[in-house]
Amino acid sequence: MYTFWSAGMTALTAFGAVLLTAAGAAHAARPREHRAVLRAHRLLPPFVAAPTAGAEVLVGAAMLASLLVDPAATVLPALAQAALYCSFAGYATVLRTRRAGVPCGCFGAAEVSWAVVARAVVLAAGSAGCATLGAPGPVPDRGACVAAGVVLAMANHLIPVWRGAGDRKSGRAFR
Repeated sequence: MYTFWSAGMTALTAFGAVLLTAAGAAHAARPREHRAVLRAHRLLPPFVAAPTAGAEVLVGAAMLASLLVDPAATVLPALAQAALYCSFAGYATVLRTRRAGVPCGCFGAAEVSWAVVARAVVLAAGSAGCATLGAPGPVPDRGACVAAGVVLAMANHLIPVWRGAGDRKSGRAFR
């Protein structure tokens, strides 16, 4: 049972790390868009756009590196990732309750929704669980968990894209 939970938490943590790294890189590549989203949120000053993008990349890359190289060193990056996702969940909750309809600025979501909040909560819990339980030790098991996390991250990004393509073909996107 312990191995199952450890593997599940590791897959969620890898999923979160891939999302953080990709989102941070996207935000860093398009700083004007990232600042514009923060302006629309009206909660944080736009000058925090660069530090937040840097934090996303740093925490996500550190988490992935520790999962792939040294599973014994996952505690600190996993705790940092859990804290970052907890802050995202709180931020998204405030946005959803006070400013519904504002742009999200994250993968697959045009606006902040309860699904965005739930995803942040689940990824925070997975990262905290990985910090508590530790990553699976043997490389094949750990590699499979990281691969599962990567697949989850890809699905998280591609499913909304596919849905949007289906809406464009059927004409539902314009209704």
